[in-house]
Amino acid sequence: MHSRILMLFWRKKLLLFATCLLFLVALWFWGFLYTTHVSDGGKIVSVKELMMGGGGGASHRESLLQRLGFYEEDEEGGAAAGVRFVKPTGSLAMRNKGKFYNEWEAILQDRDEGPHSSRQEVKRKTAEELRAAAEKQNHYEHELKKMGVPVIAGLGPGGHPPPVQRLVHLDLKGAPPKISYLKRLMPIMKTLGATGILLEYEDMFPYSGPLASIAAKNAYSKDDVQEILQTAFALGLTVIPLVQTFGHLEFVLKLQEFQHLREVDDAPQALCPSQNSSMVLLEELLDQVIECHTPPHNVNLLHKEDLAKLTPKLTHIHIGCDEVFQIAQCNRCKNRLKDTLFLDHVYNVVTMIHKKWPHLKVIIWDDMLRHISLETLQASGIGKLVEPMIWVYAEDIYKFIQSSTWDKYSTVFSTAWTASAFKGAHGEALLLPPVRRHLENTLRWLVVMQGEGTRFSNGLQGLALTGWQRYDHFAILCELLPTSLPSLAVCLSTASRGYFDVNPKTNAILSSLTCPEPTSERHAWIELHKDSMLSTFSRCMFPGSVIYRFVLRLMTLMTEAKEYIDEVKQKRGWLTDYNIRHNFTSGTRVDDLLGDDYRLLNSITNLARNAASTLADVYDHWTSGEFIEQRIYPILAELKNLERIGEGLKKRKTWPQRPLPYLKPFEALGIDEKT
Repeated sequence: MHSRILMLFWRKKLLLFATCLLFLVALWFWGFLYTTHVSDGGKIVSVKELMMGGGGGASHRESLLQRLGFYEEDEEGGAAAGVRFVKPTGSLAMRNKGKFYNEWEAILQDRDEGPHSSRQEVKRKTAEELRAAAEKQNHYEHELKKMGVPVIAGLGPGGHPPPVQRLVHLDLKGAPPKISYLKRLMPIMKTLGATGILLEYEDMFPYSGPLASIAAKNAYSKDDVQEILQTAFALGLTVIPLVQTFGHLEFVLKLQEFQHLREVDDAPQALCPSQNSSMVLLEELLDQVIECHTPPHNVNLLHKEDLAKLTPKLTHIHIGCDEVFQIAQCNRCKNRLKDTLFLDHVYNVVTMIHKKWPHLKVIIWDDMLRHISLETLQASGIGKLVEPMIWVYAEDIYKFIQSSTWDKYSTVFSTAWTASAFKGAHGEALLLPPVRRHLENTLRWLVVMQGEGTRFSNGLQGLALTGWQRYDHFAILCELLPTSLPSLAVCLSTASRGYFDVNPKTNAILSSLTCPEPTSERHAWIELHKDSMLSTFSRCMFPGSVIYRFVLRLMTLMTEAKEYIDEVKQKRGWLTDYNIRHNFTSGTRVDDLLGDDYRLLNSITNLARNAASTLADVYDHWTSGEFIEQRIYPILAELKNLERIGEGLKKRKTWPQRPLPYLKPFEALGIDEKT
């Protein structure tokens, strides 16, 4: 009994001793871990230093923590994918509040700065950049809307680069500016971003010899042409002459001596390509123009006088070939396919050019190619002969050049040009161009060029901004060049940047046109939705601005006069055609109606008297006289005639009884009533 009690006592004592021993061992082990050092890869690192961020650096800390069980392998990538940090449990965090918890968070924070965090940082920065770019674009589009500028998706600061070549087309047919004016204009074009000029002479070139009769009576001289070329060279502008060689040859075929070369006898629009004499004519036309544009070979660069004679190197020639309305209609051509006839003629013209000038690249308008099949174009070999200039002056470019056409062109041609318009495209009788429409056309082309240019192996060469002076040789004058300078400035500066710059200080429009700086921040410096004709540019002092202001005044008076004439003849009851025909009206009523007639007649007469002197700064008296006859004389004559009729009606003092004899319209017009 005694021995059993003694054994039980010793068992409890041994159990207590073992428990104490285990506790001491555990306490010693923890103290060892916390206060002594742990070997890691041959380097002794303190756990305290580890948690405080000192000692062995991030790689050692991660290695140690992994050994202590705080890391585990990534389930997806295994060991190769690295490890994932396992955060402490809630109970552990609660037991170690304070300093230890803060040290632990420091480890977590240090861990976040690893490779995974770097990727996250890149993503975060990218997202911030995208967000900033979106906000910038939204602000940009908001400014565009305030200005009435069309908002086109994909265009804005930091977008695609602008077209490499930006040509300004000068159409000289019938309204040739003086050379002194062109020399003032070209530096402005250069400032706005032009790289070259597409020069269409028509009958303004100084043809000589067998072609002397083609030149207009007020055509430029050879010295004049050289002045243009020398000015262009000094400014670093290329010059590409445009000579029509198929359609739009009215300036040649209208003459009796060339009448036999017409495709259709009563229409001097297109040349018959099947006559040998046609090629003789074209060879002489091209020879004279190309020779005049070829730089002299005997220039001594050491002589200042010779340097002044330098002209741009001729690299391209444009041979037209657009709108050949009459083709395959004469007896020689009618049995041939139109497409084949057209392509053969282009082949013959280009071959003729390359025999004498093999270095010249040849451009043609594209419209006659649009309907020709891919197989026919490829079989003709035209892809190696010419560079098409694809032109559309409307806002919806894809309506006229569908995706299938772009596919065809890029298959046949290695490169191409495009063409928009800054005037002469929206009405044969306009006085001022609709700037907003021309700007949208330019913007749309920039987007199309970005998308379609990659189809061509050598990309797109550039954009030509056309400025037509007449719709054809027989049409009246449309917008004059000086009145279209604001439109040119808006379109050219946009093409040169690749987008419309909303900042008046960085956009070259105001400075190049010598305009006053905007004085109010509440109003946009340009407002196309409120002022589509840009009459605000009447305050500018660009070359020809006097004509610009003159035309604005003329348009105002013309609008008033037309509204007045329509009012008294259509909406009032005493000066209608019926009153005039029967001489039956009230004199006092006529007196009242003629009050505005006298005022408008006086204003327009004074404008007409100043017209010649106003236009003389830019044009010769032939062009000034034509403009006055076409634009001012008709409204002046109508007002004068109304005054004369009114004065005649007032002289009558007695009138017949009603009913008055009525007019029999068929009999009066000589029409058989029964048929």
